[in-house]
Amino acid sequence: MIRRLPSVCLALSLLVALPGCLTPRWAQPVNPFMNDDNDRGKAALAAKDYVMALEFYGRLAAKDPENMQARYQLALINQELGRYDEAYGHYRVVYVSASEEGAPRADGSISDEPLYAAADRNLNLLGARLAKNDPDLRVIKEDRARKIEEAKAKLKAEAEADKAEEAAKDEARKAMRGELKKGPCNPTNLKGC
Repeated sequence: MIRRLPSVCLALSLLVALPGCLTPRWAQPVNPFMNDDNDRGKAALAAKDYVMALEFYGRLAAKDPENMQARYQLALINQELGRYDEAYGHYRVVYVSASEEGAPRADGSISDEPLYAAADRNLNLLGARLAKNDPDLRVIKEDRARKIEEAKAKLKAEAEADKAEEAAKDEARKAMRGELKKGPCNPTNLKGC
């Protein structure tokens, strides 16, 4: 019995220590601020545990279907896992939402590129890879391109109108100061004034 005591003690100590070792660090409640699925998803992505990140971001998207950041992350994760059809679907939802939020990067920072633009870029890549022909998406893209062109034309017209108004104000100021010559009037010929 005394010979078995060290092996029994070793076995008991392993049972106590092993569960803490088997749990991934990002899943352990070490950080009191890591209490939501978004933080856990980021930690899982940092650990390159895409399956757990998929679960966390999936929960976020299920809780709030309007959360385009979570949907975009789901698309990125699915693409990384080789699930291209699911990724295409999530990118499509993000693109149609026209979200102006910044697109997340792999390192956790947020880019200046809007989510819908990043989703459009990835849709084009995946669409070519999957040989997708999505006529509804094409109509949405054409409509969005038309609206963007209309907005650009409106801004250009407003800028030209502002420029013309400023030129008219400059002419009025010069006329008030007497800097403009009117017709044949000049100091040497006063007959036509």
